[in-house]
Amino acid sequence: MHVSVVRPDQLGPAEGALWANFQELSPITLNPFFSFTFTQIVGRARPNARVAVVEEDGQIAAFLPYEIHSNNIGMPIGWPMNNLHGFIGSGTAFDPRSVVRAAGLRGWRFQAAPQQQGVLVPYHYPETTVQCQVISLADGYKSYVESLSRSLVTKTTRKRRNLERVAGPLSYKWCSPGLKYLPQLIDWESSRHYGVQRLLSDSSALRIVEDVTMSENRDCAGRLSGVFADELPIALLLGIMGPQALCGWFCAFDASLSRFSPGTIMWLSLAEHAGNQGVTRIDLGAGQDPYKFKLANASYGVGGGAVWASRAETLIRAAYRRIIQRSKRRAQMRIRAGS
Repeated sequence: MHVSVVRPDQLGPAEGALWANFQELSPITLNPFFSFTFTQIVGRARPNARVAVVEEDGQIAAFLPYEIHSNNIGMPIGWPMNNLHGFIGSGTAFDPRSVVRAAGLRGWRFQAAPQQQGVLVPYHYPETTVQCQVISLADGYKSYVESLSRSLVTKTTRKRRNLERVAGPLSYKWCSPGLKYLPQLIDWESSRHYGVQRLLSDSSALRIVEDVTMSENRDCAGRLSGVFADELPIALLLGIMGPQALCGWFCAFDASLSRFSPGTIMWLSLAEHAGNQGVTRIDLGAGQDPYKFKLANASYGVGGGAVWASRAETLIRAAYRRIIQRSKRRAQMRIRAGS
Protein backbone atom coordinates (compact mmCIF):
# COMPACT_ATOMS: atom_id res chain seq x y z
CA MET A 1 0.00 0.00 0.00
CA HIS A 2 1.22 3.50 -0.89
CA VAL A 3 -0.32 6.72 0.50
CA SER A 4 0.28 10.19 -0.89
CA VAL A 5 -1.15 13.40 0.56
CA VAL A 6 -2.32 16.25 -1.67
CA ARG A 7 -4.41 19.38 -1.46
CA PRO A 8 -7.90 18.97 -2.96
CA ASP A 9 -7.08 21.31 -5.86
CA GLN A 10 -4.19 19.04 -6.86
CA LEU A 11 -6.65 16.32 -7.87
CA GLY A 12 -7.71 16.53 -11.50
CA PRO A 13 -10.63 15.34 -13.66
CA ALA A 14 -9.35 11.75 -13.77
CA GLU A 15 -9.31 11.49 -9.97
CA GLY A 16 -12.68 13.24 -9.83
CA ALA A 17 -14.21 10.68 -12.20
CA LEU A 18 -12.76 7.80 -10.18
CA TRP A 19 -14.03 9.40 -6.96
CA ALA A 20 -17.54 9.57 -8.47
CA ASN A 21 -17.32 5.91 -9.51
CA PHE A 22 -16.41 4.93 -5.96
CA GLN A 23 -19.41 6.88 -4.63
CA GLU A 24 -21.74 4.99 -6.96
CA LEU A 25 -20.92 1.72 -5.17
CA SER A 26 -23.34 2.50 -2.33
CA PRO A 27 -26.47 4.65 -1.86
CA ILE A 28 -24.99 5.89 1.43
CA THR A 29 -21.71 7.12 -0.06
CA LEU A 30 -23.70 8.92 -2.77
CA ASN A 31 -24.32 11.40 0.03
CA PRO A 32 -23.03 14.85 -1.12
CA PHE A 33 -20.82 15.18 1.97
CA PHE A 34 -18.74 12.38 0.41
CA SER A 35 -18.54 14.23 -2.90
CA PHE A 36 -15.52 15.47 -4.81
CA THR A 37 -17.20 18.86 -5.14
CA PHE A 38 -17.72 19.28 -1.37
CA THR A 39 -14.05 18.44 -0.75
CA GLN A 40 -12.92 20.95 -3.37
CA ILE A 41 -15.17 23.70 -1.99
CA VAL A 42 -13.69 23.17 1.48
CA GLY A 43 -10.20 23.09 -0.02
CA ARG A 44 -10.68 26.54 -1.54
CA ALA A 45 -11.78 27.98 1.81
CA ARG A 46 -9.41 26.20 4.20
CA PRO A 47 -5.66 25.85 3.58
CA ASN A 48 -5.43 22.91 6.03
CA ALA A 49 -7.62 20.69 3.80
CA ARG A 50 -5.95 17.53 2.51
CA VAL A 51 -6.75 14.27 0.74
CA ALA A 52 -4.90 11.03 1.46
CA VAL A 53 -4.77 8.99 -1.76
CA VAL A 54 -4.49 5.26 -1.04
CA GLU A 55 -2.98 3.07 -3.77
CA GLU A 56 -2.81 -0.72 -4.02
CA ASP A 57 -0.67 -2.30 -6.73
CA GLY A 58 -0.28 1.03 -8.46
CA GLN A 59 -4.03 1.70 -8.63
CA ILE A 60 -5.98 4.19 -6.53
CA ALA A 61 -8.11 2.20 -4.06
CA ALA A 62 -9.49 4.97 -1.83
CA PHE A 63 -9.52 8.64 -0.90
CA LEU A 64 -9.67 10.08 2.61
CA PRO A 65 -10.48 13.81 2.70
CA TYR A 66 -9.63 15.52 5.98
CA GLU A 67 -8.43 18.71 7.65
CA ILE A 68 -5.33 19.04 9.79
CA HIS A 69 -6.21 20.46 13.20
CA SER A 70 -4.23 21.03 16.38
CA ASN A 71 -1.63 18.48 17.49
CA ASN A 72 -1.49 17.13 13.92
CA ILE A 73 -4.85 15.40 14.31
CA GLY A 74 -7.05 15.00 11.26
CA MET A 75 -10.76 15.82 11.31
CA PRO A 76 -13.45 15.23 8.66
CA ILE A 77 -13.29 17.62 5.72
CA GLY A 78 -15.46 20.66 6.38
CA TRP A 79 -15.69 19.89 10.09
CA PRO A 80 -17.96 20.57 11.97
CA MET A 81 -20.34 21.07 9.02
CA ASN A 82 -19.83 17.60 7.58
CA ASN A 83 -22.73 15.34 8.55
CA LEU A 84 -21.34 12.09 7.09
CA HIS A 85 -17.74 11.12 6.40
CA GLY A 86 -15.23 8.34 5.90
CA PHE A 87 -13.30 6.70 3.08
CA ILE A 88 -14.40 6.98 -0.54
CA GLY A 89 -13.08 3.79 -2.09
CA SER A 90 -13.41 0.71 -4.26
CA GLY A 91 -14.19 -1.61 -1.35
CA THR A 92 -10.66 -3.02 -1.24
CA ALA A 93 -9.72 -3.96 2.31
CA PHE A 94 -6.90 -2.00 3.93
CA ASP A 95 -5.76 -0.95 7.40
CA PRO A 96 -6.93 2.59 8.29
CA ARG A 97 -4.15 2.89 10.89
CA SER A 98 -1.56 2.36 8.16
CA VAL A 99 -3.23 5.09 6.09
CA VAL A 100 -3.24 7.55 8.99
CA ARG A 101 0.39 6.76 9.83
CA ALA A 102 1.52 7.07 6.19
CA ALA A 103 -0.31 10.40 5.90
CA GLY A 104 1.89 11.73 8.70
CA LEU A 105 -1.02 12.24 11.11
CA ARG A 106 -1.06 11.55 14.81
CA GLY A 107 -4.64 10.41 14.39
CA TRP A 108 -7.91 10.93 12.53
CA ARG A 109 -11.16 11.53 14.41
CA PHE A 110 -14.61 10.92 12.99
CA GLN A 111 -18.10 11.56 14.35
CA ALA A 112 -20.52 10.00 11.86
CA ALA A 113 -19.02 7.27 9.67
CA PRO A 114 -21.46 4.77 8.11
CA GLN A 115 -21.41 1.38 9.81
CA GLN A 116 -21.34 0.05 6.27
CA GLN A 117 -17.65 1.04 6.15
CA GLY A 118 -16.39 -2.12 7.76
CA VAL A 119 -12.74 -1.03 7.87
CA LEU A 120 -13.70 1.68 10.40
CA VAL A 121 -15.98 -0.41 12.64
CA PRO A 122 -13.07 -1.66 14.83
CA TYR A 123 -12.21 2.00 15.49
CA HIS A 124 -15.70 3.03 16.65
CA TYR A 125 -15.88 4.12 20.26
CA PRO A 126 -18.33 2.22 22.49
CA GLU A 127 -21.80 3.77 22.82
CA THR A 128 -21.35 6.12 19.85
CA THR A 129 -23.42 4.18 17.33
CA VAL A 130 -26.71 5.90 16.47
CA GLN A 131 -29.31 5.69 13.73
CA CYS A 132 -29.21 8.37 11.07
CA GLN A 133 -32.84 9.16 10.27
CA VAL A 134 -34.07 9.18 6.67
CA ILE A 135 -37.26 10.21 4.88
CA SER A 136 -37.63 7.50 2.24
CA LEU A 137 -39.64 8.55 -0.82
CA ALA A 138 -38.85 5.40 -2.77
CA ASP A 139 -42.56 4.52 -2.95
CA GLY A 140 -43.72 8.09 -3.41
CA TYR A 141 -44.95 10.88 -1.15
CA LYS A 142 -48.38 9.37 -0.50
CA SER A 143 -46.85 6.15 0.80
CA TYR A 144 -44.45 8.16 2.97
CA VAL A 145 -47.27 10.16 4.59
CA GLU A 146 -49.20 6.97 5.26
CA SER A 147 -46.17 5.67 7.18
CA LEU A 148 -46.29 8.59 9.62
CA SER A 149 -48.28 8.95 12.79
CA ARG A 150 -51.84 9.90 11.89
CA SER A 151 -51.96 12.37 14.77
CA LEU A 152 -48.82 14.12 13.46
CA VAL A 153 -50.34 14.58 10.00
CA THR A 154 -53.70 15.72 11.41
CA LYS A 155 -52.15 18.21 13.83
CA THR A 156 -49.83 19.62 11.17
CA THR A 157 -52.73 20.08 8.74
CA ARG A 158 -54.73 21.92 11.41
CA LYS A 159 -51.79 24.10 12.40
CA ARG A 160 -51.16 24.98 8.77
CA ARG A 161 -54.75 26.23 8.42
CA ASN A 162 -54.38 28.25 11.62
CA LEU A 163 -51.07 29.71 10.41
CA GLU A 164 -52.69 30.75 7.12
CA ARG A 165 -55.36 32.65 9.06
CA VAL A 166 -52.60 34.66 10.70
CA ALA A 167 -50.00 35.00 7.93
CA GLY A 168 -52.02 34.50 4.75
CA PRO A 169 -51.90 31.72 2.12
CA LEU A 170 -48.74 29.62 2.29
CA SER A 171 -46.64 28.39 -0.61
CA TYR A 172 -43.54 26.25 -0.89
CA LYS A 173 -40.65 27.49 -2.99
CA TRP A 174 -38.52 24.58 -4.16
CA CYS A 175 -34.89 25.52 -4.61
CA SER A 176 -34.99 29.31 -4.67
CA PRO A 177 -31.93 30.37 -6.67
CA GLY A 178 -29.09 32.46 -5.28
CA LEU A 179 -28.26 33.71 -1.80
CA LYS A 180 -31.29 35.96 -1.31
CA TYR A 181 -32.72 34.13 1.72
CA LEU A 182 -29.45 32.83 3.17
CA PRO A 183 -28.94 35.80 5.57
CA GLN A 184 -32.41 35.24 7.04
CA LEU A 185 -31.72 31.55 7.55
CA ILE A 186 -28.38 32.28 9.22
CA ASP A 187 -29.97 34.92 11.44
CA TRP A 188 -32.69 32.51 12.62
CA GLU A 189 -30.21 29.68 13.20
CA SER A 190 -27.72 31.92 15.02
CA SER A 191 -30.37 33.34 17.33
CA ARG A 192 -31.42 29.82 18.39
CA HIS A 193 -28.00 28.14 18.55
CA TYR A 194 -24.92 29.88 19.87
CA GLY A 195 -22.78 27.17 18.30
CA VAL A 196 -24.05 28.09 14.83
CA GLN A 197 -23.47 31.77 15.55
CA ARG A 198 -19.88 31.08 16.55
CA LEU A 199 -19.31 28.70 13.65
CA LEU A 200 -20.50 31.12 10.97
CA SER A 201 -18.51 33.98 12.45
CA ASP A 202 -15.56 32.11 10.91
CA SER A 203 -15.12 33.52 7.40
CA SER A 204 -14.01 30.16 5.99
CA ALA A 205 -17.17 28.43 7.26
CA LEU A 206 -19.37 31.16 5.81
CA ARG A 207 -17.57 30.89 2.47
CA ILE A 208 -18.15 27.13 2.42
CA VAL A 209 -21.88 27.63 3.08
CA GLU A 210 -22.16 30.27 0.36
CA ASP A 211 -20.19 28.24 -2.20
CA VAL A 212 -22.23 25.09 -1.52
CA THR A 213 -25.46 27.12 -1.81
CA MET A 214 -24.40 28.34 -5.26
CA SER A 215 -23.05 24.99 -6.47
CA GLU A 216 -24.94 23.26 -9.28
CA ASN A 217 -22.73 20.19 -9.68
CA ARG A 218 -24.46 16.82 -9.93
CA ASP A 219 -22.66 15.38 -6.91
CA CYS A 220 -23.18 18.46 -4.66
CA ALA A 221 -25.77 21.14 -5.42
CA GLY A 222 -27.11 23.70 -2.95
CA ARG A 223 -30.88 23.74 -2.44
CA LEU A 224 -32.26 26.71 -0.48
CA SER A 225 -36.03 26.43 -0.20
CA GLY A 226 -38.85 26.95 2.24
CA VAL A 227 -42.38 27.93 3.19
CA PHE A 228 -43.48 31.48 2.37
CA ALA A 229 -46.44 33.75 2.99
CA ASP A 230 -46.33 35.85 -0.18
CA GLU A 231 -42.60 36.78 -0.30
CA LEU A 232 -42.15 36.56 3.47
CA PRO A 233 -40.24 33.44 4.57
CA ILE A 234 -41.81 31.43 7.39
CA ALA A 235 -39.37 28.51 7.46
CA LEU A 236 -36.19 27.87 5.45
CA LEU A 237 -33.95 24.92 4.69
CA LEU A 238 -30.52 24.83 3.11
CA GLY A 239 -29.98 21.31 1.84
CA ILE A 240 -27.38 19.68 -0.38
CA MET A 241 -28.48 17.57 -3.33
CA GLY A 242 -26.54 14.55 -4.50
CA PRO A 243 -27.28 12.12 -7.34
CA GLN A 244 -30.08 10.44 -5.36
CA ALA A 245 -30.46 12.05 -1.96
CA LEU A 246 -31.16 15.48 -0.53
CA CYS A 247 -29.36 16.08 2.76
CA GLY A 248 -30.68 18.57 5.28
CA TRP A 249 -27.95 20.96 6.41
CA PHE A 250 -29.25 24.16 8.03
CA CYS A 251 -32.92 24.67 8.81
CA ALA A 252 -34.74 27.30 10.87
CA PHE A 253 -38.03 29.17 11.13
CA ASP A 254 -39.58 32.35 12.44
CA ALA A 255 -39.59 31.75 16.21
CA SER A 256 -42.57 34.08 16.70
CA LEU A 257 -44.69 31.50 14.83
CA SER A 258 -43.38 28.42 16.65
CA ARG A 259 -46.83 27.55 18.04
CA PHE A 260 -47.87 26.63 14.49
CA SER A 261 -44.98 24.13 14.04
CA PRO A 262 -43.63 25.83 10.90
CA GLY A 263 -40.67 23.45 10.84
CA THR A 264 -42.88 20.38 10.51
CA ILE A 265 -44.98 22.15 7.87
CA MET A 266 -41.77 22.85 5.95
CA TRP A 267 -40.43 19.30 6.12
CA LEU A 268 -43.69 17.77 4.89
CA SER A 269 -43.89 20.34 2.09
CA LEU A 270 -40.27 19.60 1.20
CA ALA A 271 -40.95 15.85 1.07
CA GLU A 272 -43.89 16.37 -1.30
CA HIS A 273 -41.98 18.65 -3.67
CA ALA A 274 -38.78 16.57 -3.51
CA GLY A 275 -40.76 13.44 -4.37
CA ASN A 276 -42.22 15.21 -7.40
CA GLN A 277 -38.64 16.04 -8.50
CA GLY A 278 -37.61 12.39 -8.41
CA VAL A 279 -35.74 12.54 -5.09
CA THR A 280 -35.93 9.13 -3.42
CA ARG A 281 -34.55 9.98 0.04
CA ILE A 282 -33.98 12.92 2.34
CA ASP A 283 -31.14 12.36 4.80
CA LEU A 284 -31.85 14.11 8.11
CA GLY A 285 -28.36 13.63 9.55
CA ALA A 286 -27.02 11.82 12.60
CA GLY A 287 -28.23 14.35 15.20
CA GLN A 288 -30.75 12.76 17.53
CA ASP A 289 -33.30 15.59 17.44
CA PRO A 290 -36.84 14.43 18.36
CA TYR A 291 -38.41 15.89 15.20
CA LYS A 292 -36.29 13.58 13.04
CA PHE A 293 -37.75 10.47 14.64
CA LYS A 294 -41.28 11.81 14.06
CA LEU A 295 -40.62 12.46 10.37
CA ALA A 296 -38.39 9.55 9.42
CA ASN A 297 -39.55 6.22 8.02
CA ALA A 298 -36.09 4.68 7.50
CA SER A 299 -32.59 4.85 8.99
CA TYR A 300 -29.02 3.57 8.82
CA GLY A 301 -26.30 3.24 11.42
CA VAL A 302 -23.35 5.57 11.93
CA GLY A 303 -20.64 5.63 14.54
CA GLY A 304 -17.95 7.89 15.96
CA GLY A 305 -14.40 7.15 16.95
CA ALA A 306 -10.79 7.70 15.98
CA VAL A 307 -7.90 5.99 14.24
CA TRP A 308 -4.60 6.62 16.07
CA ALA A 309 -1.28 6.05 14.33
CA SER A 310 0.29 4.70 17.51
CA ARG A 311 -1.11 1.53 19.07
CA ALA A 312 0.17 2.74 22.44
CA GLU A 313 -1.90 5.92 22.16
CA THR A 314 -4.91 3.82 21.15
CA LEU A 315 -4.60 1.77 24.35
CA ILE A 316 -4.03 4.81 26.58
CA ARG A 317 -7.02 6.65 25.16
CA ALA A 318 -9.23 3.55 25.45
CA ALA A 319 -8.29 3.25 29.14
CA TYR A 320 -9.06 6.94 29.68
CA ARG A 321 -12.50 6.56 28.05
CA ARG A 322 -13.30 3.59 30.30
CA ILE A 323 -12.44 5.64 33.38
CA ILE A 324 -14.66 8.51 32.18
CA GLN A 325 -17.54 6.13 31.40
CA ARG A 326 -17.31 4.51 34.84
CA SER A 327 -17.34 7.94 36.48
CA LYS A 328 -20.43 8.93 34.51
CA ARG A 329 -22.26 5.72 35.42
CA ARG A 330 -21.45 6.19 39.11
CA ALA A 331 -22.68 9.78 38.97
CA GLN A 332 -25.91 8.64 37.33
CA MET A 333 -26.39 5.96 40.00
CA ARG A 334 -25.93 8.54 42.75
CA ILE A 335 -28.50 10.82 41.11
CA ARG A 336 -31.00 7.95 40.84
CA ALA A 337 -30.36 6.92 44.46
CA GLY A 338 -30.90 10.50 45.60
CA SER A 339 -34.20 10.78 43.75
